[in-house]
Formats: sequence, structure tokens, C-alpha cells
Amino acid sequence: MSLLVSTQTLLPPLPAQAQIFDGFTGCPAGTREGATNFVTNGNFSTPPGAVVNGTLLQGNPAGFTAAVPYRGDGIYPDDNGANGFNALGGLSIQTGAINYLGGIVIGQPFPGDASNAVAASNTYLYSNPNAAVSNPLVAQSAFPDPVIWSQVVVGLRPNASYNFTAYFYNLLAPNAPGAPPIIRFLAGPPGGPIGAFVPTLNGNAVATRQQWIRVQGSFRTLPGQTTLELRIQDQANTVIGDDFGLTAIGFKECIPILGVAKQAGTPVQNADGTYTIPYTLRVRNFAPASNTQFDLLNLQLTDNLAQTFAAATLNSVSGIQSPTLAVNTGFNGGTNQNLLQGTDTLPSGTTATITFNVNITPGTGANGFGPFNNTTTATAASRGGSPVSDQSNDGANADPDNNGDPTNNNVPTTVSLRPTAGGGSGAFRLVKRITNVIRNGTQLGGVNFGVFVDGVGDDDNAAGFAQLQPGGAPIGQINLDPVTTKLQSGDDVEYTVYYLSDGTGSAIGVSICDPIPSGTALTNNTTQVRRNNGAIATGGTVFAPLAPLPVGNTCPDANNQNGTVIFDLGDISNAAGSNFGLVRFRVRVN
Repeated sequence: MSLLVSTQTLLPPLPAQAQIFDGFTGCPAGTREGATNFVTNGNFSTPPGAVVNGTLLQGNPAGFTAAVPYRGDGIYPDDNGANGFNALGGLSIQTGAINYLGGIVIGQPFPGDASNAVAASNTYLYSNPNAAVSNPLVAQSAFPDPVIWSQVVVGLRPNASYNFTAYFYNLLAPNAPGAPPIIRFLAGPPGGPIGAFVPTLNGNAVATRQQWIRVQGSFRTLPGQTTLELRIQDQANTVIGDDFGLTAIGFKECIPILGVAKQAGTPVQNADGTYTIPYTLRVRNFAPASNTQFDLLNLQLTDNLAQTFAAATLNSVSGIQSPTLAVNTGFNGGTNQNLLQGTDTLPSGTTATITFNVNITPGTGANGFGPFNNTTTATAASRGGSPVSDQSNDGANADPDNNGDPTNNNVPTTVSLRPTAGGGSGAFRLVKRITNVIRNGTQLGGVNFGVFVDGVGDDDNAAGFAQLQPGGAPIGQINLDPVTTKLQSGDDVEYTVYYLSDGTGSAIGVSICDPIPSGTALTNNTTQVRRNNGAIATGGTVFAPLAPLPVGNTCPDANNQNGTVIFDLGDISNAAGSNFGLVRFRVRVN
């Protein structure tokens, strides 16, 4: 006997189906079967009881009904009327290995299917439904096109995708005569006419005997639909052979796979000794795009920054934003750890981005400058109400091994503020000074902008800054005396930010953001960059007041109230001679 899947239909499909059939290959890539099985007693571990010539009544202990008689537990439902049977053929629940008719009919327990997370089972339903109408045997079946198993499943959700699965075993020995069964999976409204059911299987014969074979088909419920009646039907309609085992019946939701990746930008040291660390989160729905049944609902991201920076002082979180998600502006990583409002839908096949900045003061202990390991947890619910989650993986890819399972990629995102020997960590220092004031076209007198002023708590004494020429240091004034050097409307003020990369590795993807001070406006064509002691060149990108800032920016003011200049410098080597430089611009006092 071989196992066939039929391409026939009994009746033309009705104009309005009770569900949508999505194919024979099961849950699509980017989704997985959920843990909840809506089928009761799918492995037949609970038998209906030893009933000779009995029928399976609604509500029986085994949880299913059939159109053929149940002959009893652990017996051979034979074709020829042996054992005193008047009606021939039927069903029986078997336990363990069987050997009937001297090795013609052989059965083995179901060993499980680890690749699909299906447990082993020692019990299965023996089906021999196509008994003869009379004795001696004739080819005509006493039970034409019988439904050998039927069950109503409840608790489904509208517009959700489910996978109907079962495992079949050709019980005939390899050389025994016999015709194969022709198996159809059916699904439709409870008690509905057979014409309303949708055949889910077509394709090729499976000729191998004595092997458990997985058969499946997926369905999508329609709006308002919460129940389905599932049926398994045999259309072989022949007598000789047609003996097979059935177990591990399942009806499980196809759940979208959720993944999240987290990236840290280059920490920026501020003049007050604090550090600003930019983070970028990418959260992805791996399900096939444009399939609303695979949308993820009520997306939430949680992040315990207080735990991450326990060895330092967590000062503030700023600039949280996303182009597509509703962010929680009250997120602080401590008493409020939710980055989102929790009402977003993440459509199938899409990726959303969230960025924010963390400001910390390094601690005084051994780990006060890091490394700081951080993980974000993403949670959501499927259309069917199944919870999904993932812990972030370092970088831009939630599933870098491309195995379709981001849950096994959860490397924490690490930030260090100081280099460690042999660690290859980037360290990046910034020092900001006022390097000129122009009034009425000439430099303001009475102030020496070419002198080094040692600031308290900043990095202006770092050895690498001695490479700067002229001055051998970050020259310029920290502040102007408001009495002796009071700025006036129309004055042009030049700001210079000196940078130095002196870690044990290069600083990667450096971006310097400098907001325009309130009460001033950027002077046109004054944004400049000098790498090392090379020539000054035009550089930087200007963002007008209130203009949207790019994703992943390091700016402290996410709203960009007064305008911003961003200098994207790329990777900065830590090698002396090529690890320093400056950026600058001028503003005009209003």
C-alpha cells in the first residue's frame, strides 16, 4: 500500500468559503507552528473503550467522530468477517508495535518528529474502512469515501493562519498486495455540507511502506470565524489492503517570527565629563510581506538601562524617535523601561527602527568605564493571540546565521568608554572651544583665541592633542566674560570641536552632532572639517530648525528646535598622525 493524496473534489466549491486554503507546504518561511494544539487527543492516547461494532458518538472520550464503526481497542478490524463481526472493516486504537496476519500487517509506534517539534506517541488509530459489502470479498467498499476522523476545534481567532497536520503509516508489509488509500484533509464550518469543505492535498504518491509520513495543509480563518470542523477522508474505495495508521494530528497557529537587533554608536564625551551613547534598534517581522494574517500586534520593546549602567550613573535618555512606531517619551530605562506605547502593529515582512541617546557619568569602580552590556527585549502577539518575543542581538541583523530563528542570536550590545589592553576598543574624545568672534567684519579685540585654556573635567590634556598645529593643544576660550566681552546682536561666533581617537582600536562610524545655540542662527557656508593638520575643507550637513534628523543620530535634541550641524567622519584610525582633527562653524547672534 502507498499513501496517495487526491486531486479530486466531490462537489464544486461553494461561492462563499468558510475559510481560505493557503497551500500544502505548511507554515511559510518566517513563521513557525505555535505550541497550542487545538485538536484534542490527536495521538489517540485516550481510547473510546472496547466497543464491538460500535459507532463513535459526539463527546466520546477519544474526542473524535467517524463515518465507520469503531471495532474496539487493540484489535484487527479485518475485511473478512472473522472474530464474529457481521459488519466488516472499521477502526481500532492500537498501542505499541503490532503484527497481524503473520506479518502482512505490521505497525510501529510513532517516533516523533524533532524537526517539527512533534513528540513521540505509542498510540495510533488503525484504519481499515473499505470493507466488502458481501462475503466472499468483492472490490466494492461498504463505506464509500468514508470520513475516518472528524473533530470540531474551537477558540480560533479571525484572520489568523493555522496548519492542519497528521502522520500516516502504511501498515502493509512491502510485498503484501493491496491498494493505497487516497487521503484528503477537509476543513469547514461545523456541521456544514461536504461541498463547503476545501480539499487541502494534491500532488504525488508516497510509495514507501512502513514509514511515518507527515501530511499537512494550512488554512486562514475569515472575519468572525472562531471554529472549524476538521475531517480526514479516505477515497480509495477498494477492499484489498487500504490499512494505515494515523496519529499526531495537530491544528496549530502559524505564528510570525519576531527578531530585534541593537547597535551602539560611538560614545561622545561631553565637556562636563559625561558621555552620550547613541543606540539604534531594528525590530523585524520575518513573515512573508503583505499577508495581514501574519501581522504582529501590540509591539513592545523593554530595556533595563539602570541594570546596564549599574557601575556608572545613568543621567538621562533623550532623542527617542521612530519613523513608524509610537515611542514612549517617558522612557528612562529605570522606572519606565518601555520604549513604545505598546499599541503598534508591525506588519508582516517589515522592519521598524527606533533610536535614542543615553547620557551617563562613568563610575569610580573597576567597571565604571565599562564594558556595559545591554539587551532589549521585544514582545508582541500574533493574530491568533499567541505571544512572541526575542532578545536583541548585537549589530544590525537579528538573525545573522540566517537559520530563520533569531531567538538563538542574542549577543549583548557592549559599550566601553576607555580602551582596555589588547581589547581593540575605540575611544573618542571631544573638546569644544570658542575660537573667534567677528564684530563688524573684524576680530573682536581684547580676547586671545589662540591660547590653550585648561578645562576642568574634560579631555583637553590628552596626550594625542599635542599633535594639533598651531598650539599643540585644543586652543580657544571655554566661555566669554559676560561683563568684559559681552556679545552683541550681529556678532559672528566661531565654535571649534577638536576630536581625538586614542583607543586600542579605530573609532567606527564617527558622527559628531552640534546643535545651534538658542538665540543664534547658523552663518551660511561656515561649516568646515580639518582632518589631522591638513587643509580646512567644507564639510558637515546642515539641518534647518525643526527639520527631521536622520535615524541613528547622536544629537541631544531630537526635536531640533534651533537647527543642527552633523559631521559624518566615518572611521577614525587610532594611529598617531591620523587620529585627530577638528570641525567648526559660525553662528550669528540674533
